[in-house]
Amino acid sequence: MSVITQLEAPLAYLDSSTRPRPNVRDFLPNASIVLIGSRGSGKRTLGFIGAMHLGRRLVTEDHYFQEATGVSRGAYMQQYGSLEFYKKNVEVLKRMLDNHRSGCIIECGMGSLSGAAQKALYEYSKTNPVIYVTRESERIKSLLRLGDDEAARLKNADLAHRNCSNMEYFNLYDSSCDGAETPPENGLSNVSSRLKYAKEDFSTFLDFLTGQGVVRSGYESPFSIAALPAEFRSYTYALSLRLSIIPDLDLADLEAGADAVQLKIDTWSHDLQKLIGKQVATIRRSLGVPIIFQVEDYAFESSHLSLQEQEQAYFLLMEYGLRLGVEYIVVDLKYSSDRFSHIVRSSGRTKVIGYHMHREENSWGWDDESRMIQYRRAQALGCDIVRFVRRTSKVSDNDTVRQFVNKIESLSDRLPVIAYNIGENGRPSLIANRIFTPVTHPAMQATVSKSQIRQFLPTAAEAMQARYETRMIDPMHFYHFGVSVFYSLSPAMHSAAYEECGMINDFQSLQVGSLQDIQQLCQDTNFGGAAITQPFKVEILSRIAAKSYHAKAIGAVNTLLPLRTLTNDTPLDGSTQSLLRHANQRGKAGRIIAYYGDNTDFIGILTCIRRNLSPRNVIQPSKTTGLVIGAGGMARAAIYAMIQLGCRKIFIYNRTIKHAEDVAQHFNSWASGLSSDGEIVRVLRSPTEEWPSTYRQPTMIISCVPARQVGSSAPANFEMPIQWLGSPTGGVVVELAYLPLDTPLLKQIRRVREETKQAWVIVDGLEVLPEQACAQFELMTGRKAPKRRMRLEVMKNYHRYEDSTA
Repeated sequence: MSVITQLEAPLAYLDSSTRPRPNVRDFLPNASIVLIGSRGSGKRTLGFIGAMHLGRRLVTEDHYFQEATGVSRGAYMQQYGSLEFYKKNVEVLKRMLDNHRSGCIIECGMGSLSGAAQKALYEYSKTNPVIYVTRESERIKSLLRLGDDEAARLKNADLAHRNCSNMEYFNLYDSSCDGAETPPENGLSNVSSRLKYAKEDFSTFLDFLTGQGVVRSGYESPFSIAALPAEFRSYTYALSLRLSIIPDLDLADLEAGADAVQLKIDTWSHDLQKLIGKQVATIRRSLGVPIIFQVEDYAFESSHLSLQEQEQAYFLLMEYGLRLGVEYIVVDLKYSSDRFSHIVRSSGRTKVIGYHMHREENSWGWDDESRMIQYRRAQALGCDIVRFVRRTSKVSDNDTVRQFVNKIESLSDRLPVIAYNIGENGRPSLIANRIFTPVTHPAMQATVSKSQIRQFLPTAAEAMQARYETRMIDPMHFYHFGVSVFYSLSPAMHSAAYEECGMINDFQSLQVGSLQDIQQLCQDTNFGGAAITQPFKVEILSRIAAKSYHAKAIGAVNTLLPLRTLTNDTPLDGSTQSLLRHANQRGKAGRIIAYYGDNTDFIGILTCIRRNLSPRNVIQPSKTTGLVIGAGGMARAAIYAMIQLGCRKIFIYNRTIKHAEDVAQHFNSWASGLSSDGEIVRVLRSPTEEWPSTYRQPTMIISCVPARQVGSSAPANFEMPIQWLGSPTGGVVVELAYLPLDTPLLKQIRRVREETKQAWVIVDGLEVLPEQACAQFELMTGRKAPKRRMRLEVMKNYHRYEDSTA
């Protein structure tokens, strides 16, 4: 059996007389994206999701054929016969591709299986992404109600799509498709949009493919972990996972401080590519971190391949990793420069890690010149990162590896370097390594046999604890400040996250009466940061030296971070580079010279709206209307979230009209260029007035009324005027108050939903709270938040509080 057959690819690929597979992955940001694949793979649904996410036009082959010929494909075949239909189908496909080179998502039907169509798609892939959408074969068989023979034929024919595509996407099953009614996650029954996980997965994939994710991260603050790639941050960890053990694990249990997953292809099996595609998709959905793709030499031990075939298989798997759009790919520097350079040229947005492993302990040491020769070779080949690993039993090698890294870091044109020892005495070098230190996880140690994980690897929490022990970082104090914080769930969330990540920090809520109280408490040399709540979110602006892009736009701050004297005495000038240097001082105690302000409230709101908005209510700038209740700091964040999502028609209602007018004026001034008439936010003056007839009824409603009375602000006892709930397609109602959880507004919406059968999706405060808290944790610590643990802690402590006050 040939290598290619074992990798489930057509034998024709080995024939030099045929065209090679597409490997171009450098595209213009607005290049149209084509989706191809089997019937039942979900291309049409993904096309709709992609078009809405990127704000592009969706072009489907069926609709375009009818538009071009005046009849449907079935009618054309019946009228003119199959041969004439085949010719016309290819002609229309070519015209569709040629006329839509940019700004579109194009969904192709099964006409893409013909040789002429595949040739056209191959040519198109030289300039545009052509994504082969795959899915579980059994899922397709079930959806299409196919017999065994028919399903097998469809599966085999579908594989031809790999020959004319340059990217691949495994459409993982989405449990939210089981029904419109989701389980009561927060104690309240909730009608949610279907495909919420598929939306997040495919949107993230497209962000990587198009570079949209990079564009968005440019707006993040220097303290955000999204602002810098992981290889440029201090002390990042990569959870080491073998492909063969993933089926034995619940990946959701592995979330704890890792910045990436190092996926090691360690097995050889039938249907290997689809297995890899599925597990890449599973990792993305469960853990939401970048993937480092690595093929191990021992993967071929059971393959019965010759050395030449093993090398061929190795690079085919490398290409497959690039097709899946993994963020990093590890390529062994032992291979020829021609082989290596081909991968670099094909890598697109995937970063290449040049890798050199010294497996023999008696091989040359870290101070040998051969190390620098390999480093320079990796640099010349176009690597983005270089990684050196050496097996040793000598404790002294932990000092020499550090000297080697220092030597490279002293160079002006350096690449990021990963270097450590492995073996019984190599752990100190792993702790000292700064980029993608491989780590394991307690859940793996408990469920996987010892022979399947490397025992010398620390967990991420152990690596963090070792940094405290060596005084590389210090225990820090964090706070939640406000006039009414006695019921806050923040301490529970943050404290649980510290425990999960191995941090020796503490977090407490403190009731304060003035800005002076806050400033006094924040002078401690071990102050790490604070969550700011009402009524100080706007007032605190007067006390900070620098603020993020988001905080400036919102005009309110909910996260306060200290700026300390830097070791190189660099002055605080407010520049991004200066603030990045301060961000890298997180976790180090010292004299505080100023404060930095950010806002994560909008992140929680934006995430929940995006996740729960149904396809029928997708945001259209010229049509979609949003409504915000309240005029405090959270209302500002809500308006900003809607603007970020593309909404350009927003109404605000507040009991005190002057406060609403101030907020509207702020955003209309800030975002004047985003609206044709310069007015994005408009004020509703009375709950008794009818909804303005020239605007659609709102499909996004966010209540920002506090749960408890704060100063003169009334508690969350607001109900919507019924004349403002006329959207025929329903929408999303977000209630930010969570004490009590079942507010008058949510009770009202459930009644309206029952009476009118409108599809209103309810998002309560316990869904929003952890989203913004996770973002806040990452700003404060510079570490990836253990989101699942923080969400679980919210539920546990909320119900505990409920029980104690019942």
